[in-house]
Amino acid sequence: MMQWLVLAHRNVLRNGRRSLLLGGTIAIGTLALLLFAAYIAASLDGLRESTIRGGLGHAQISAVPPADGYAEQQLQHGLDAAERTRIEALLAQMDGVRRIAPRLQFSGLVSNGPRTLNFEAQGVDPLRERQAYGAFQVLAQGEPLRASEEGRYQVLIGKEMARRLGVRPGQSLTLMTTTVQGSVNAMDVDVAGIVATGVPERDLYTLQVPIETAQELLRTKKISHLSVLYQDTASADAQSAAIARAIGGQVRLQRWQELAPLYPQVMALFRNQFIVFGAIIGLIVFLGVAAMTLATIYERGKEIGTLRAIGIPQAMVRRLFMFEGLLQGAFGALAGGMAAWLVTLAINAAGIELAPPPGRNVGVPLHLLWLYQPSLAIVAILPLLAMAAAWLTSRRIGRMPVKAILTSN
Repeated sequence: MMQWLVLAHRNVLRNGRRSLLLGGTIAIGTLALLLFAAYIAASLDGLRESTIRGGLGHAQISAVPPADGYAEQQLQHGLDAAERTRIEALLAQMDGVRRIAPRLQFSGLVSNGPRTLNFEAQGVDPLRERQAYGAFQVLAQGEPLRASEEGRYQVLIGKEMARRLGVRPGQSLTLMTTTVQGSVNAMDVDVAGIVATGVPERDLYTLQVPIETAQELLRTKKISHLSVLYQDTASADAQSAAIARAIGGQVRLQRWQELAPLYPQVMALFRNQFIVFGAIIGLIVFLGVAAMTLATIYERGKEIGTLRAIGIPQAMVRRLFMFEGLLQGAFGALAGGMAAWLVTLAINAAGIELAPPPGRNVGVPLHLLWLYQPSLAIVAILPLLAMAAAWLTSRRIGRMPVKAILTSN
């Protein structure tokens, strides 16, 4: 077999222009496929991490709701103080748990006097929230919530809410909501800062308040859930399973995939796009190699006839063309893979920013994530595809009469 590989290599070098054209086609296809795969990987990784570290966490632990999920009053199915203490003590002893952030979710009205808007609020522990998710919280103005008594009656509001209410950090607002008993309660608070999430619709309703203040406003000691952040996203499913066994069936643990249904949908969309794009690139490589092999067979007819005349079987001659296709595919795929790796480094270093996607008002940085195993698989598959195309096309050799080949001009 080695001698046939050597002979195929010589034939590839002998037909340098044709080999360069075919190898260039395969290299461009490899480059496009690898860059598209790197873009998809970076998009999914960015979406996953921004979803988790933007406040959702790897898992959330809450009380078990009724089957229909209906609640007559706010926090009717919240975690009480005793259950919260028990769960936090269990989580603190488990390896792999990085942060635990209590949350209290409620809704109501916010007013500056002349104007009133709806809000969807979160009561948070300022220190724990900053440690867990502070890196993903962008303050357009002001300062974050403080854990001291001075920051007890301060809030963070969304950028769009601040614009519509016409308020700035340091000014006062009034929060109105219903308590867990169903009565109405109100509280005056000061604006500590203005948050910009990049999504105008979300910025219109976002409001954060210290959890003790939220409990005072709702007249309760309960919380909505505990948000848990792990050390590593790769082991999140196993970690969630271990926590679920430890905390028992009195409470419910929801993984981040259940809380963010958009992620599996986006992943399925990208997967389908990659399959279609990969099929197109594979078809281009296959047809390119097939056409080039067929042209080579007709041009090298006397060579083929001579090999057949001296007793070399048809299968061995076809194997020669198969090895030529393999070498051309390998050279092209390796060149395309190297070019894709260099382009990935250049794009990541350039700091290119894409236009804001639909529903956002902040641009997205263009970043490519190079995954070695999928990249190696792509570089390995394309030469095999080229070899298959050469093998199928070389069937023409069996239908070529040896005598007619040798006597033709």
